[in-house]
Amino acid sequence: MMSRDEPRSRIVDVAFALAGDAVPVDHGYRLYAALCAAVPELHGATWLAVHPLSGTPTDPGTLALRNPASLLLRLPAERIPDVLPLSGRTIEVAGARLTLGAPKVSALVPASSLDARLVILKLTGAPRRENQELGRRSLDSGAFAERYSAELTRQLAELDIPSMLELCGRRSMTVGGKRIIGYSVRVSALSAAQSLALQTNGLGGKRRMGCGIFRATRGP
Repeated sequence: MMSRDEPRSRIVDVAFALAGDAVPVDHGYRLYAALCAAVPELHGATWLAVHPLSGTPTDPGTLALRNPASLLLRLPAERIPDVLPLSGRTIEVAGARLTLGAPKVSALVPASSLDARLVILKLTGAPRRENQELGRRSLDSGAFAERYSAELTRQLAELDIPSMLELCGRRSMTVGGKRIIGYSVRVSALSAAQSLALQTNGLGGKRRMGCGIFRATRGP
């Protein structure tokens, strides 16, 4: 991702303290739109990745934010000045008002196992099968997972990473009213260099909307 465009860049995470209560679980598109409304220069910023917000699902479709909460951005170190104007801003995500505080910069830290909440891949001609109950053709989940895994393996090979990957559940997001399907992904048995390469580059697309961004696996 970013390192291909800017190979000598050092990638960092910038965390803004975040004051707010809840957002939609499916918030990636609307969060990025809100950030662009606050700082128009972020629109189309290919160097930017916006981590999904962390919290606990409560009512259907609602995510209660952690306390304390933060907005986490992944970007080249030389781009830090471009996101500093977000400090002190209040943004609105699907009616939820979120106020951003002071930022804190952290270097990427290698971990042997990394997770991405959602990875979106561009697969042309998604495999479908006849669904007699619905009376129409629907997604062939098994064939889709096979093609998805094959494309992930190809992208990992480009990063010189063995395909020690696991699909951890199908997820989706909505972009401009269109539902897009992907998976939560875990990549394990990583060396320090492989871990940093995966965190730097990510997998798939829509990084600005919270997809394909890897962080250390949490819990057992």
